[in-house]
Amino acid sequence: MTVLKAQGLGKIYSSKGNILTTALTDFDLEIEEGEFVGIMGPSGSGKTTLLHLLATIDRPSSGSVEINGVNPIGFDDKEISLFRRRQLGFVFQDFNLVQTLSIKENIILPLVMEGMAPEQIEQRLRPLAEKLQIAHLLHKRTYELSGGQMQRTAIARALIHKPSILLADELSGNLDSKSAKDVMDALQLMNEVDRATVLMVTHDPFAASYCKRVVFIRDGKMFMEIRRSSNRQAFFQQILDAQSVLGGNFNDVPFARN
Repeated sequence: MTVLKAQGLGKIYSSKGNILTTALTDFDLEIEEGEFVGIMGPSGSGKTTLLHLLATIDRPSSGSVEINGVNPIGFDDKEISLFRRRQLGFVFQDFNLVQTLSIKENIILPLVMEGMAPEQIEQRLRPLAEKLQIAHLLHKRTYELSGGQMQRTAIARALIHKPSILLADELSGNLDSKSAKDVMDALQLMNEVDRATVLMVTHDPFAASYCKRVVFIRDGKMFMEIRRSSNRQAFFQQILDAQSVLGGNFNDVPFARN
């Protein structure tokens, strides 16, 4: 089943003086249920623009985005906000957790907003927290957690309402090597065991090596795509090779993670 379908996606921004900048051109992408897809490209290549369009945060200048067959382009602000809340899960580089809430309260926030009964919330929370190895942290506050624990909390919050697709933006960008590995292992588990559909934008070839396929973008256009057919270490090397072909600045991400 196709969860996300983008066709002919384009975005043109106008700045002061009516100078037009083309950020994305005629971009096509399909993501099937249960896929784990990475988006990579040099700085300024259009990755963030693409993510914002797919996330319905921004509207395309041309083309369309469908999520589960629904194109929300004609929705008003209230409708699109509700659509986004129910269909999409988000994980960001800086976690975006609410510091005044406990870890448990952060995770269950989407369900509370939907008015779900407390006993149903508990049934969703416990197995998810255990899989992400944060069950023992539920009554702590954000300042008591490590970066990796906060990111796993953010993943739990993004998945607890069972969205159609999880959109992740540089989720390992603020983490050390061990924490990044823990987070990516957790996300891989959710993908493989629970068949969570994931789209992740990243500069980091280590994080990208967990994906089943990686789409490379340059100058707002599809450049190439590679698929994982062997072990993760071999795929990691393929990603490095693709980056060298692609060229440009990938923010000097350290490549020597294990």
